[in-house]
Amino acid sequence: MEDRTKLLIELMQKTIEHKDEQIRELRETLKNLQTTVASLNETIEEFRRKFFGSSSERSRRKNVEPEKEEETEKVTVKSYQRDRKPKSTREELYKNLPVREVRCPMPEGKRLCPDCDTPMEPISRQYVREELSIIPAKVERIRYLQEVLACPVCRKEDEGTIVKAPAPTALLAHSPASPSMVAYVMYQKFMNSVPFYRQEMDWLQKGAPLARETTANWCIKCALTYFRPVYDLLHKYLLQREILHADETVCQVLHEKSRSIKVLYVDLSVRQRRASGNHPV
Repeated sequence: MEDRTKLLIELMQKTIEHKDEQIRELRETLKNLQTTVASLNETIEEFRRKFFGSSSERSRRKNVEPEKEEETEKVTVKSYQRDRKPKSTREELYKNLPVREVRCPMPEGKRLCPDCDTPMEPISRQYVREELSIIPAKVERIRYLQEVLACPVCRKEDEGTIVKAPAPTALLAHSPASPSMVAYVMYQKFMNSVPFYRQEMDWLQKGAPLARETTANWCIKCALTYFRPVYDLLHKYLLQREILHADETVCQVLHEKSRSIKVLYVDLSVRQRRASGNHPV
């Protein structure tokens, strides 16, 4: 009987110890989960601040464990006044645009004095309002007609003398391209990022069916004919320099301490170019 009692007591002690161990593990697991939740909350707040808040705004982090409130010191900040930049007037905004005045005359039937029927005289013009107007692009055919002169005296003597007036040189031989057309195509392609196939539809609406291959060839030929000499001349002057400086500065956005600002210096001395025999671009 005593042996059985001792056995039961030992079993109860082992059971209690096992439960205590499980309780300790559960507490440790709970602590780890609380730490993970706190870390995730901080991550969520950081994402909210980056996506929805300003970069200078400080995110409010929630405390996992209650802590004692720290004593804060009140500081009085002096108020200041800031000069607000005045808004630009219409005259300043549109000063580079040409001005066309539209005069509003009095109808003929109302130019007589309503009291004595005497013809009234203009004394001034009053400003009413101003509006912006745009002239849409249009395509027109410019046909050059060269004047031809002939001498009547030489014609009588069977010696025809014919002189032709000088005519402007074509931008591209055997092509309807004009400087304004090619400049407009290049502006749309390289400044407004309008591809050639969309320009093709636009030209068709304007009544000038131009294939995308045609406008692309215009850009290529004009670049090689008119822009390449300028590029070669600038490149020649560039290679005559002994030292070139290429600024490859990495822009600091978040002011990260681990990211440094690098500046690349390219040395193109005359000796190195002569020794290598090549010219780096």
